[in-house]
Amino acid sequence: MKRGVLVLTVALFLLRVAFLGQPDLFPEEAYYWNYAAHLDTGYLDHPPMVAWLIHAGTALFGDSEFGVRLGVVLCSLVTAFFTFRLTTLLFDARAGWMAVLLVQLLPFFFLTGFMITPDAPLTACWAGALYFLARALLQEKAGAWLGLGVCLGLGMLSKYTIALLGPATLIFITVDARARRWWRHPAPYGAVLLAIVIFSPVIIWNARHQWASFAFQSADRVAVARRFSTHELLASILVLLTPVLMLLVWRALRGAPSDDLRRRWFARIYTLAPLAVFLLFSLTHRVKLNWTGPLWLAVIPAVAASLVALADQPAGGLRRAWVATIALLVVVHATFLTYLTFGLPGLGYAPNMELLPVGWSEMGRAIEARRAAIPPPADDRVLLVALDKNFIASEAAFYHSRPRQAVRETTGAHLFGGRALMYEFWFPPRDLEGATLLLVSFTRSDLDRRRIRERAGRVGEIEEHWVERGGRKVRPYFTRVVENYRAAEAARK
Repeated sequence: MKRGVLVLTVALFLLRVAFLGQPDLFPEEAYYWNYAAHLDTGYLDHPPMVAWLIHAGTALFGDSEFGVRLGVVLCSLVTAFFTFRLTTLLFDARAGWMAVLLVQLLPFFFLTGFMITPDAPLTACWAGALYFLARALLQEKAGAWLGLGVCLGLGMLSKYTIALLGPATLIFITVDARARRWWRHPAPYGAVLLAIVIFSPVIIWNARHQWASFAFQSADRVAVARRFSTHELLASILVLLTPVLMLLVWRALRGAPSDDLRRRWFARIYTLAPLAVFLLFSLTHRVKLNWTGPLWLAVIPAVAASLVALADQPAGGLRRAWVATIALLVVVHATFLTYLTFGLPGLGYAPNMELLPVGWSEMGRAIEARRAAIPPPADDRVLLVALDKNFIASEAAFYHSRPRQAVRETTGAHLFGGRALMYEFWFPPRDLEGATLLLVSFTRSDLDRRRIRERAGRVGEIEEHWVERGGRKVRPYFTRVVENYRAAEAARK
């Protein structure tokens, strides 16, 4: 069994690496590349780790898809390493290799090992934190708290979600009699202090920007319109884990009378405590597909041990279902990457470019040509203004023939009263007074709003274009030229 698990694990890893530089960037990846082009210690909607990884990758391989995504290879290897160490600590090496297969195969981990988002470094740091927590709490190693502090600090530089391990740790230390000794030991407090020191660049950035990122991820999240989404959360878990793994997770968390009690509580608390937060949030707010992904790392060791035991038993229904799940996921992953890169015979391309990276490079080149055709103003600069949230602007800058120049000339909908996340920080409207703009949107009505006419000296006609790929039309988009832009304050005078 070990040889088969190893071969499949390596094959899945190499599959991602082989396609790493092939498909266009996902819109989120292009947005984070813009982070890296405006390198900083903090950003509105996420901490800076994803930008730092992209900066390192593109420094080595240029502004290419491979360079942008290179950091996920490191993150995937770190996740696999700590998952193996955690599982061998709790069970044995056979279960450890099975756990490594799971973090290559399951949909969330497969995508975070291919697509560069804050979830990639978050998952790596979460895996490391769990390993050092197990060393500290279950093996009572004081030195492990140092490793935990490093992982928590780097995790907070990746995504704030890792803070959920804090309450889970407090719960474990409270309910486990042997772990209560840590209340009186300096090591846990030193770990917290170390994490804060590592995280301090983000704290300083927030202090200099009116605590914008902390507010965005807390009060602003709560303030949005109420919406029940628990059913969506449960559906996302089903997608992330697959039905077979959901059953095995339930069995692992329930445990058997012969299981080590402390090990079982470790898996329960570090899985269910973060999950409870998302469940409560879903009662009144929308949740996203990827949010619960890292928390399943706590129960993967027990699931892996169950799968090893299952392999030693005579063939049965659950074993056959697991083998079928492996085969299905391998086919789905390979087909998905092939579709993004080459398309599939007889199938067109999905028009929803906001979800899939299909046609962005073609659209970027077409927008560049349209912008070049505009008579240059006195300052010889035509700014591109995308009127969606941030996807068009991010992709158009990356797929410009001179992307580093395009980054300084591409901005968002906040110029006309919309939201554009970090573009609001990078391009204050007052700095663009008098500029000539090329407005772009997937929706025609976005270009025909009163605010556009109020904030422009001259407004051109709306033009329709089509994104084409491989000779096929994917979806339409619209452009409009605006001259002598005026910021809101100037427009009211």
